[in-house]
Amino acid sequence: MGSKIGKVSISKYISQNFTKSFLTIFLPLFFIGSLVSIVQLSSLTKFIQIDFFEMAKLYGYNLPAMLFYTIPISFLIAVTTVLLKLSNDNELISLFALGIKSKQIIRRLLVASVLFSILLLTLSIIKMPQAKQQYRAFRIYKTAQAKFNISPSQLGQKFGDFFVYIESKKGNDMENVVIYTKEKKSSDRLFIAKKANINNDNSVVSLKLKNGSGYTFSKDSLKMVDYDTMEIYQNLKSKSFNYQSIKEYWLKLSQVPKKKGKILFFIFISLIPIIALYIVSAFSIINPRYQKSYAYPALTVTTILLYVIATIIQKQGSIPLLIGSVTVITIIGLVLFHNKVAKYF
Repeated sequence: MGSKIGKVSISKYISQNFTKSFLTIFLPLFFIGSLVSIVQLSSLTKFIQIDFFEMAKLYGYNLPAMLFYTIPISFLIAVTTVLLKLSNDNELISLFALGIKSKQIIRRLLVASVLFSILLLTLSIIKMPQAKQQYRAFRIYKTAQAKFNISPSQLGQKFGDFFVYIESKKGNDMENVVIYTKEKKSSDRLFIAKKANINNDNSVVSLKLKNGSGYTFSKDSLKMVDYDTMEIYQNLKSKSFNYQSIKEYWLKLSQVPKKKGKILFFIFISLIPIIALYIVSAFSIINPRYQKSYAYPALTVTTILLYVIATIIQKQGSIPLLIGSVTVITIIGLVLFHNKVAKYF
């Protein structure tokens, strides 16, 4: 019974220290990433109008990517910081003296690393593609909307090839609309409508006229027609956007030579909390009386090498290279941890 209580208290103790350390590192990095994201988003206002809620929506689309790129680094720094602090404060030495093995300490952190890796895989494989598509769809929608911004009581405004005059406007609804177009080597056309509204269907903009008349006239003839509804499409080069499922997204990306390794890059980065845990722990658990700490230099070198390997895997697009890299790095970590820590504590 006492052993069970002891195990629970150790888990809680390690968890509390790790959480404090992780948040201390993660929150500033996340704040910096948020500022960079907001600055980038603000540049969109040069081309399209965005209100506060739309800006918040765009920020939300960038959120999965910000989390993905800040969590692995925050995790490694937090592990290094908390283990080194507990070592320098002789708290780990006290636990070892009570019969707690170093492997038991790392198992608590291993659980956290697995959970973080699952979160990173979810963010990169599922959430980031969805957010990227939503961001693109939003930009296309706003760009198409910006191309059709007609003000009341102004002459010379155009909707595609049509000249448009409106008496009043509220949102997308307009009243007393006059539309004129002159066909080359053909007759002219004039449309009058009591009401009209703007439709934006998947970035295809149209003007729907209600309760009006249409006139086609030339030097020799005049034709008239009354209508209940008529829809005029904007003759602009605007691409519609079609959402893809996660499977379709990655299958399509795998067919592009320069992008087919992207998913392998995401998988490798997502596994960093697991494969690098034993490496950084091997340099962070020390006896401060007899050992000098090389934890932070080791952390720096490890982080740089991991991202270099991830970049190589992405460029090569090789699954065997991914599996081999993960296996080799994990083995190196286990060997280092055994020889530098587990053998003595």
